[in-house]
Amino acid sequence: MPRVTSDSQMKSSELFKKRFNSLVAELDCSIYEFAEKAKVSRGVVTRAAIYGIIPSVRLLIKICDYLKVSLEYILGLTDTKYFEAAQEPSTFHARIEELRRENKTTYSKIGTHMPFDTNLFYDWQRVKTIPSLEYLIAIARHFNVSIDYLLGRTDIK
Repeated sequence: MPRVTSDSQMKSSELFKKRFNSLVAELDCSIYEFAEKAKVSRGVVTRAAIYGIIPSVRLLIKICDYLKVSLEYILGLTDTKYFEAAQEPSTFHARIEELRRENKTTYSKIGTHMPFDTNLFYDWQRVKTIPSLEYLIAIARHFNVSIDYLLGRTDIK
């Protein structure tokens, strides 16, 4: 897998735009009403609705939490709309450590299969930040889990 920068892909998507607009339409509200209800700026929802621009992971989580859908669904990575939220949500930092231990491996070994530098694992744990969307996808695929599981939004791997 080639090494890439965190901002190289996953900027916009027609399928994301279509799914976002469809889900908001199901709520029978305007995108501005949705922005207020989901506690996301009007600019973010306008860019998503008109141009299909995918927001940051943190904002995408807020949007998906309000819509009660998985990140995979809204991004078009799956056609399964069903989403079961975790009874007690976890964090990316706890889940990545849990997966590392379950697989009896190290971040250095995992990093050899990733499109980013291994040191990022340690930075994410130390600073408590969340990886970019494409890095989350790479990690989820490596462990054969969903992005939502990796982020602690669901308990279903």
